[in-house]
Amino acid sequence: MKKGIIAIMLAFASIPAFAQRDNAKMTAEARAENQTKSLTESLKLTEEQQKQVYALSLTRAQKMDEMRNSQDADRSKMRDSMEAFNTELQKVLTPEQQEKYKAAMEEHRKNGGMGRGPRN
Repeated sequence: MKKGIIAIMLAFASIPAFAQRDNAKMTAEARAENQTKSLTESLKLTEEQQKQVYALSLTRAQKMDEMRNSQDADRSKMRDSMEAFNTELQKVLTPEQQEKYKAAMEEHRKNGGMGRGPRN
């Protein structure tokens, strides 16, 4: 019985690792669509905002792909890319949406990146 419970716990613990690998295999377009959908649901984006957020997300996802595929993948450049995305995103959001987004980002940081496991 104990072995069965341990096996089930291990199976559930491994799900985030598989999800992360699947996300890495997704196209930039698919990642941009997912991010736009997530932000639409959490921030109640208008159709116009959705178009703008998708364009920002797609540009960022493409840049991230380029950085990951380059020989000198630099984390500081990736961080700069995220900061640039956040700056541009703030221009698209209403003040209320900006507050919700900031709160969500703080929660994300507190939780250590929500679901991100150790990298191989």
